[in-house]
Amino acid sequence: MRSMRTWIIALIVATATIGGGIAVPVHSAIAQTAAAKDVPLVVGTLDLQTILKRSKAGQSLEQALLAKSKAINAEIGKTEQGLRAKRQQLEQQRSSLPPADFQAKLAQLEKEFDALRKSASAKRKELELARNKGLEQISKTLDIVIRDIAEKRGLTLIINKSLVVLAAENWDITTEVQKGLDTKLPKVSI
Repeated sequence: MRSMRTWIIALIVATATIGGGIAVPVHSAIAQTAAAKDVPLVVGTLDLQTILKRSKAGQSLEQALLAKSKAINAEIGKTEQGLRAKRQQLEQQRSSLPPADFQAKLAQLEKEFDALRKSASAKRKELELARNKGLEQISKTLDIVIRDIAEKRGLTLIINKSLVVLAAENWDITTEVQKGLDTKLPKVSI
């Protein structure tokens, strides 16, 4: 017969798995010995979304991505505007050009529009890669900070707050994690 604590742990893990959330295992050594020894269940919760929004690193990443996005959109907009002006000019010349010449120029213009679409798609993928690189930096540092806090507090399980229906206030380590992240990673470079 399983103990009540085992059922609680199973329920937490099942909830985390079904909810698509992340249960952050603290030390793999602790997780491995949990089955062998009677390790007390000490739970911590944290709000990852809040940490990403409010931390210096998260804000730094957001600002860098916004600046890159604006630059990309401005460049694409300028090129698109130039191509639209070319198309309008070609339409005005339509009656004075032989049909074959008009079609050839129109085909060339369509190739330029296609090149612009491909370039825009490539730049958006580049922006997504930069975002992922920044999030990876934050994630690696978060892992270190969370492990340090878990060790100091003796936490054996940390759950994303979005998966928790009700928890004691003193379980929440969000502010402490954010402060640690701000100290260790004040700026993200992408």
